[in-house]
Parts: sequence; C-alpha cells; structure tokens
Amino acid sequence: MNQTDFNTYKKLKEDSFLTEKAIPKTVLSSPHFKGLVSSLIIEKTKSGRGFRYEINKPTEFESFFKTHFPEDIEVRDKSDNVRKFRNSKIQKIVSTPIFMLRGFETIKVNGNELNLEAYTKKFKLFACNAEKIEARRICIVENLDTFLVAEKLLGESFVFIHKYGRIGKESLGSLFANQLVVFVDYDFNGLEEFLRIKEVFDFAQLHIPENYDELFNKYSQSLKGNKAEMTNRIKQSSDNNVIKIRESIIRNNRFLEQQYWKYD
Repeated sequence: MNQTDFNTYKKLKEDSFLTEKAIPKTVLSSPHFKGLVSSLIIEKTKSGRGFRYEINKPTEFESFFKTHFPEDIEVRDKSDNVRKFRNSKIQKIVSTPIFMLRGFETIKVNGNELNLEAYTKKFKLFACNAEKIEARRICIVENLDTFLVAEKLLGESFVFIHKYGRIGKESLGSLFANQLVVFVDYDFNGLEEFLRIKEVFDFAQLHIPENYDELFNKYSQSLKGNKAEMTNRIKQSSDNNVIKIRESIIRNNRFLEQQYWKYD
C-alpha cells in the first residue's frame, strides 16, 4: 500500500462511492481492490455512460481500512510513515535538520546564544536539531572529515557547518549569515550542490584554494560514473568560479576531491 492507495481509499470512505475515472488505474488493477469488488464489499454499478464503485458493506470496508491503514494520521516523521504505511520511506517528510557546527565565536541557535568555541575545543563539534542558526560568516563543508579540520584550511573566522544528510532548500532556510562560503568536491556533483545553495543565497561563494591548479595536477582523478554527468544548471552558470572548475573538469576529464589536505 502506498500514498495513492491511502488517498483513494480514504476518499472512498468519506464519500461512500467513487466514479471509475476518479480511481487510479494502479488501484483498480490491484489485488486488494479486486478482492473488495469480488467479495461485494465494494460494488460496481452503472453510472451514466460509465461506472462507479460504491461501498456496499460499510463494516467490512472499515475493517479493511483499519487493517491496512491502522492510523489515519498526518505524516510528520518516519515513525508516522511506519504506523500508517508500514514503510518509513514511503512518503516524503519535512523534519528539522540536524547540523554539526565548528567555530571559535559566539553564535545564536534557535535564538539562544552559544559559545561555539568551547564545544569545538572540548568536543570537536556541536550538533543540534536547529530551526535557526545565526552567524556572521558561515562555511558549508560537504564532507565530514574535511569539516573536522576546516579551520586549518580556511582559518578560524568562519562558523563551519556540516549537515547530517543531503542539504536541501528547506535546510538552508535555517541559516542566517552575512557571508556564506561553500566548500565542496571539485566535480560536477559539487558544482551542482553549490549552485543549489546559490539559488537560496545569491551571495554564496564557491571556495577554491589559491593553489588549486597545483593540487589538481597532483591529486586529481579520472572522471567516471555519476561524477561525469553535467547538469544544465552547471552548463548555463555564469559564476566565474563555477566556470573555472567546469572548464578544468571538461578539459582534463578529471576532478579533485576536497580531501586534498593532509593534517596530523
């Protein structure tokens, strides 16, 4: 059972009948629906030039509905997905994102002041389920291992952020900063990530190390798999740094991961 099934059966439950045209073909052809019709729990009747399906045995239909959709609840998290659909991933959910933070200044998280330096020095990071993070300068770091040494690469003036899971537009809505830098792999996936962030923060900048060409010559690797796929957004971008990396990748058919660093 999926979201389409649930929506259809819930509508049938509320209205007592549905026309054949109003029922998705996947539901009409499903074993569950055919079983309901053959057992006359749902009855197929003529309606104008077409047909309609009407609940003929309300008690039995209610039992069927409660068995397959045990809780008619709003899906807010994966637990609700399991309780409703027996599958945690069946319906997309919107949840408060989990961020990992490193830095050396006081910031605000959900309106509360936080001495980030103390957590960074004692525990290496601060993690939070945050709806709002406020800082002067933020740097989003794609990979966890780079995030853990980011200040050695970019200095201590940034608040470094790494998100648990993919960072999307909903997550970006939690960030408030005067300057935003994005530190990703130098491949098409990394460029796509940067441009997606730039759609939310038009002032976002792509971090490129000063010795990029030297690093590229030493540590780049052959482009293959999904890293070789360039989207139209990348092709059409006029951002100078995106153009620099894009042309470097195309010209050499190679890319550079952000883990070019080596620190003890």
